[in-house]
Amino acid sequence: MQNKASIRVAFCGLSAALMLVVMLLGTMVPFSTFLCPGIAGALAIPVLWEFGLRPGMLLYIAVSILSLILAPDKEAAFLFVFLLGWYPILRPKLQHIRNKPLRGAVKWVVFAAAICAVYALLLFVFTMPELTAEAATWTLPILTAMLLLGSVTFLCYDILLGRLQLLYVARLRPKLFSRKP
Repeated sequence: MQNKASIRVAFCGLSAALMLVVMLLGTMVPFSTFLCPGIAGALAIPVLWEFGLRPGMLLYIAVSILSLILAPDKEAAFLFVFLLGWYPILRPKLQHIRNKPLRGAVKWVVFAAAICAVYALLLFVFTMPELTAEAATWTLPILTAMLLLGSVTFLCYDILLGRLQLLYVARLRPKLFSRKP
């Protein structure tokens, strides 16, 4: 039993470190504000698959706290904390909704509520001068286009998470957790 616990702790620790490195890389390339939190969230798939919901949630909480403290790009950190970090944990539960249009609508509502919360917090609570100046130029058509493009991107992210899970189970999992002595 000790061996299983130590494997779980080591695997989760390495996953957290890798997720945090990806979050910190988000400041190097300007467009990676959205890309790096998405990649970091997807890196939770092996932990969720191997060890379940509780270690996955603890991993998300640890990386969220460290991202908020250490990541220079606070917009990326907030995107991870409020959407892209916990969505891979919620996604398997949403996949159980049998009605596809209802499942799509629920996922869109989750996305829209989370993205509105992120930017409301960033604009009105934790005022970021650069983001506030950029938001001053937004008009209703621009906001609508951004929400539409964000929705399409989130749909692609959702599909990608499903494919990454299949890829992990079929290809990577047998190599990581082989039962050879």
